[in-house]
Amino acid sequence: MKVKLIDVDNRLSIKYDQVNGIHNWGDDNCYPQLISTLINSSVTAKQCVDINSKYIYGKGFNFTQNIVDKNSLIINKKGLNINQLLRICSREFSKINNLFLHINYNALYEVISVDLVNSETVRIGKIDSTGYNGKYVVYNNWDKKKTKKIDKNDFIVIDRFNPNPAIIEKQVEAAGGWNKYKGQILHITADFNELYSLSDLDCVLYDANSEFEASKFKNTGLRKGFFGMKFVHTKPFDDEDEAKEFEELIQASMGAENSTSVILVESKLTSDILKDEIYIQDIDSNIDDKKFQSTEESTARNIRKAFGVPSILIEDSDHSIFGQSGALLKEAKLTHWENKEEERNIVSDAFQLVFKNFHKPINPSNDWTITPIITQSNTL
Repeated sequence: MKVKLIDVDNRLSIKYDQVNGIHNWGDDNCYPQLISTLINSSVTAKQCVDINSKYIYGKGFNFTQNIVDKNSLIINKKGLNINQLLRICSREFSKINNLFLHINYNALYEVISVDLVNSETVRIGKIDSTGYNGKYVVYNNWDKKKTKKIDKNDFIVIDRFNPNPAIIEKQVEAAGGWNKYKGQILHITADFNELYSLSDLDCVLYDANSEFEASKFKNTGLRKGFFGMKFVHTKPFDDEDEAKEFEELIQASMGAENSTSVILVESKLTSDILKDEIYIQDIDSNIDDKKFQSTEESTARNIRKAFGVPSILIEDSDHSIFGQSGALLKEAKLTHWENKEEERNIVSDAFQLVFKNFHKPINPSNDWTITPIITQSNTL
């Protein structure tokens, strides 16, 4: 894994790319890819995203709890129901603090499908003099991993969300008809003052990378260092056949997989004392866990703080969770549920906005409250 950690001042540099007609997301236009890579390589960051997404999703929307026929809740051609879309969006928002919802309409200007577009593939198009951006560009090779050049022929240009029938009609006409119309994208951010919101991981990018590098260093030491190796000192052999016979004996006694962990040394000094003629010496490990303990603890702590996750919800040692009372654990869960209220409101408001004109009555009550996973009377 190669991670490019850009200078802090330029990491989320948003510049308009005139050639491709987009606003770059980061100095190298790969900010979402960077965040995704670091989260997947950092055990603490991944746990934080898992926990925060759970506290946004809760138990799904309240109105779905008593619906027996879940097929009535399907909202796109993939067969996803509305709670499944909520779960996917909760994780995406926990990871990157941005959501791109793709909406398609029928000829009655009703919403017929809603799906999430991965942040790694979407970029904001040109902005006019009033600050309005009317287009989004969806492309699957911004990081140039598939091909070394950006191919504009593969761009999918999609209009900005606006449910006004007159606007939709103009977009359809510009596309060349309903069969060519790509629908609209609704972009939701945690910070509505920015084109792209920063991820919660942004301020601890180096900590997440350090956590990965520490793990990689220890793994390299185990695979390529002196860990578990032994020196076998013997008196000189009379000939090569005798030496080969002794090596085969060592290999047979230790097993083929461990035989490479033995270094055989013939000593010119001989003795009548057996222990001096054949002496086995362990080589101390070149991995000192104490060197990493302080670093690993500090990086994990910084990442938890960046995501706002209480340590009691993420640490699994006896000293943390199992050493704490049930009351403290429950209180931490309740507090974290309250802390994620803003994120839940942002996501649920987006669903309310998009689905209020859905082609079938998916939520007649128009109550988009999310069912809590923790209350005063129960625990998670």
